[in-house]
Amino acid sequence: MGGKGKSGASNNQAVQLQMQQAQDAQDKENARQARLNQGKTAIDDIFGNANFGDEFYNKYHDATLNYSLPQLQSQFADVKRTTEADLTRAGLLRSGAAGYVQGKLTEQQGVNEAALRTKADTDTAALRNSIAAQQQQAYNQLYATEDPTVAANTAANSVANAQLQQPVATALGDMFKPLAIGLGSAVTPVLGQSEANRQLAANSGRGQGSQTTTQT
Repeated sequence: MGGKGKSGASNNQAVQLQMQQAQDAQDKENARQARLNQGKTAIDDIFGNANFGDEFYNKYHDATLNYSLPQLQSQFADVKRTTEADLTRAGLLRSGAAGYVQGKLTEQQGVNEAALRTKADTDTAALRNSIAAQQQQAYNQLYATEDPTVAANTAANSVANAQLQQPVATALGDMFKPLAIGLGSAVTPVLGQSEANRQLAANSGRGQGSQTTTQT
């Protein structure tokens, strides 16, 4: 009888030990999950709308266009003046060909502006992806270290660096293709070859250059 009693007590102790170990493991996992949740909440707050909402990305997008579009408009104004001077020298300023050439310039202006706006969209999307990647890196560090403080500090440093990012300020190259004013030029489709030849001969007779290239 005494042996059975000791055996029963021993079994109870083993069961209690197992229960205690299971409880300790559960408590440890609960504490781990709490740390992870704390860290994830901190990271989400740091990378949230307060720092990286639409206002942040719109500001970056607008800064890109505010730098590039005035340059494009300046180029357009310059090439328009040059083209008008070339048309005047060719005796074509008040012809239908002048409207055709100006229309081609306006068409190029629209294409160029659309390209710059697309680039601004692309650059802003790339910035969004970069910020998202930094947030994911903060998550990875959190899960690797299980230390919410370290992860939050890393996230805060990433945010500080990201908020300093500005569009790359580079001068635009020549955005307009050259248009030749005169024989065999952009105006020939409007004037017709014979009329272009006639005006070329007339202008040459007056000592005026008939073939002027406008860098556009």
